[in-house]
Amino acid sequence: MSKICNLILLALMLVIVAFDQLTKVFFSQYENGEVFVINSWLSFFYTKNTGAAWNILSGHSYLLAMLGLGVITAMIFFRKNFKNFLQRASLALIASGIIGNTIDRIVHGYVIDFICVDLKFYQWPVFNIADSAIFCGVIILSFTFLRKVKEAK
Repeated sequence: MSKICNLILLALMLVIVAFDQLTKVFFSQYENGEVFVINSWLSFFYTKNTGAAWNILSGHSYLLAMLGLGVITAMIFFRKNFKNFLQRASLALIASGIIGNTIDRIVHGYVIDFICVDLKFYQWPVFNIADSAIFCGVIILSFTFLRKVKEAK
């Protein structure tokens, strides 16, 4: 991959981490439980999460921080195995999300979540920008792998 592509992906990561941290700082001032209702399915409110997705390993924030640092290290080590721009972009999204949440775990001992989606038939666990980046990165990476499997057949 060209140096320009790598710089674009680095810039993408920096923007996502910065936006994630800025939104968390903004919503941290509403610790008292104030809710901002946007519409019938979207609202914002501050919450602390000491676990991972769906509160897995709740109360083990520092273990999750160490795991996050380990995953970032592995991603750096194996990044050359991901040859095309879309795969590298998905890794950049995943890495920026892990970095954003790991910063929270190290600094606060928990992750700040604030986005609430309630579809009436299902209320998604409260999440943040970093979680969204990880989710989007995993979806994109999954599609690139599925396309490779399909091409191999």
